[in-house]
Amino acid sequence: MAPRVAVIGGGPLGLIALKTFKQDGFEVTLYEALSALKTTKFNSSKFRSAIPGFPMPDGMDDFPTAGQLYKYFNDYANQFELWPHIRLGTKATELSWTGTVALATGSFTKPKFPKLDGIELFEGPADHCVKFHDPAKYKNQTVLIVGLHASAQDAIAALAGHATKVYVAHRSGLTLLPRYNTDGSVFDRLPSLNFTMFLVYLSGFLPAFHTWMMDFLLNMMSKKAYPNQPASWGLSPAPSFAVTTPLIASAIWRHLESGLCEPVAAVKRFVGPKSVELTSGRILAGIDSVIYCTGYDAEVPVKLPEEIEPYPVRGEPSNWYRHMHPIHENPQIRNSVALCAHGAFALPGFSQFFIQINAISQIWLGNSSLPSLTEMESWRQKYRAWRSAVAKKYRAQSTFYPFMVPMADYAAWLDRTAGIGIREHFGVVGRWVNWCAWKM
Repeated sequence: MAPRVAVIGGGPLGLIALKTFKQDGFEVTLYEALSALKTTKFNSSKFRSAIPGFPMPDGMDDFPTAGQLYKYFNDYANQFELWPHIRLGTKATELSWTGTVALATGSFTKPKFPKLDGIELFEGPADHCVKFHDPAKYKNQTVLIVGLHASAQDAIAALAGHATKVYVAHRSGLTLLPRYNTDGSVFDRLPSLNFTMFLVYLSGFLPAFHTWMMDFLLNMMSKKAYPNQPASWGLSPAPSFAVTTPLIASAIWRHLESGLCEPVAAVKRFVGPKSVELTSGRILAGIDSVIYCTGYDAEVPVKLPEEIEPYPVRGEPSNWYRHMHPIHENPQIRNSVALCAHGAFALPGFSQFFIQINAISQIWLGNSSLPSLTEMESWRQKYRAWRSAVAKKYRAQSTFYPFMVPMADYAAWLDRTAGIGIREHFGVVGRWVNWCAWKM
């Protein structure tokens, strides 16, 4: 009888997991609490974002809309005959050890609220952007957005034509990148395989130089695309690529240029019913509403035994091995549950998560194995030391995503565990015995 697997979550990750486990011979069922498959939204292009083996169609926009993505994921379910294995409107609430479970509910799940002094003095609404659905509610208002990244950009674009002024308070600047290069190609087009492998190796052998090089290139591209950024915006110097991802800023730039949106220093405290003091000493008066675009913490929306809770401290990285498997003395527990996409590095998301899920599948099939408990605990200690050192070196003030991992080490482990052989056949050494690799 085929091993049984439950996949929790009916978004893109869940579909990739369902397809992979089904293909590998598992008896698999996907459970989704909603009555339809979930979709996602991202700022990257279709050329960087497609699921391996299922390219986004030519007729789709270079930067897909939410509707196009929803159709794409439903087409994926149709293409690989996944619907008979999907249970919509079925919520998983608690985990037991009767089989294997893949938790594929995503990593941005718990709205994060800042602690702002004097907020009780403010008389207007202050809501997280997760509740931002109707920009018309902000007609003729002056709005303060707290936090500057992708969700802030979405809110600002939606507020255009409704709000009269939008301030966006931020702590540490941001690298702004365009959607398109001057030659008309998408900005995030993938480099050659040669250069990609070079970056992976460089990040492992010379991590400081790799980070410096990436920061230099991204900063140069940002200045070329968006010159003459006022110093008063405080966007430069931006945090390092090592701790903060850049923003594809095409949607926000025109509102910055028009003056509708103005980046300002971080909020120090609220000083009145409609007044805010910034860390720069400036007072913003006449604020009608506040929108928190401060991101999300990771959590697992399924009750787990306390001893394997991956996020015992909110806002901190998971304490699981590779952010995938629980570190527990019982090997049955270590091998029976896995987190999907809670560990990541700066390469296309669905591609690396596809490999990650294949690694999980190979472990459950018995073709690969997890290390000993001692080795898992050692990895956790080394990871925490790495993260602490990176945050200190690059003075992380804004969100340093808790799922970020060292690229070279993590990619090598995934490649080896999934049995794909990318490094073996296309790596610096492997290409000496695979002449075709030189053409890629």
